[in-house]
Amino acid sequence: FTFNANTGTITSVVEPATVIPSTQVSITASGLAYSRTTHTFNGTLTIKNIGTSSINGPVSVVLTSLTGGVTLADATGMFSGAPFITAPSITTSFAPGQTATINVQFENPSNAVINFKPVVYSGSFN
Repeated sequence: FTFNANTGTITSVVEPATVIPSTQVSITASGLAYSRTTHTFNGTLTIKNIGTSSINGPVSVVLTSLTGGVTLADATGMFSGAPFITAPSITTSFAPGQTATINVQFENPSNAVINFKPVVYSGSFN
């Protein structure tokens, strides 16, 4: 797990999506465990607004540099060739100090080590 420290600006406009800088949010991946029932690896991504201002929603995490052959089974969609997942609890505003947890589910037929670089975005990809 590596955090992509791309910088971006936060505006009140939600179109198009913009990168939220690492000075505004932190993200932690945890709990990847294999399910014999679904044959997937399941875990969570926890996002926290560590800045002093609110972030306009929706908030999504793009998983860049995802290990080859691994797919995000519960992806919301694709952005620039990488899967993304939208935080269901952040639809309008993400206040300073607020945290949000996103469940993630990976299909990994070759049992490769799962690596990715999360990039957090504010706004819509549509």
